Amino acid sequence: MLKNVLSLLLSRFYSKQESELVGHQAMPSGTSTTLLSNAAVSDWGTVSSGVAASDGYLVLTAKNAGNAGASLSLSVREFARQSLTYPFIGAGGNAFVPIGKGDSWALIGSSSENITLILFKTIGGG
Repeated sequence: MLKNVLSLLLSRFYSKQESELVGHQAMPSGTSTTLLSNAAVSDWGTVSSGVAASDGYLVLTAKNAGNAGASLSLSVREFARQSLTYPFIGAGGNAFVPIGKGDSWALIGSSSENITLILFKTIGGG
C-alpha cells in the first residue's frame, strides 16, 4: 500500500527518465581534482588536510615505503575513516571515502610513498 502511494506521488512529479537521473546523482562522475600527487611520508604524522570543494568521493592510493608497520588513515569530519595497512614492504593499496561539499578531511600516516588523493565529484554536483 505504501509503495503504491509513493509510486503515485513520484509519478506526479517526475517521469521515469527523470527518476533514473535522480537515482544516479550520487554516483561518481568523470570530473576529478587531484589533491595530492606522488607524495611521501616517513615518520608518523599529518600528510595533508583540506576542505572539499564539492560533493564526491576521496580516492586514496599509496605504497609501503620500506617499513612493515606502514599505514595511512583518511578521515572526513571525524566520522568517516578509511585506513590502509600494508602487510609487507612494497605492498600498495587504495581506499575511498564519500565526502560532502565543505567537509574537512585529513590524511595521516607513516612509511608511505606514491601517495595520491583525488576528489571525484558526484554526478549530482553540490
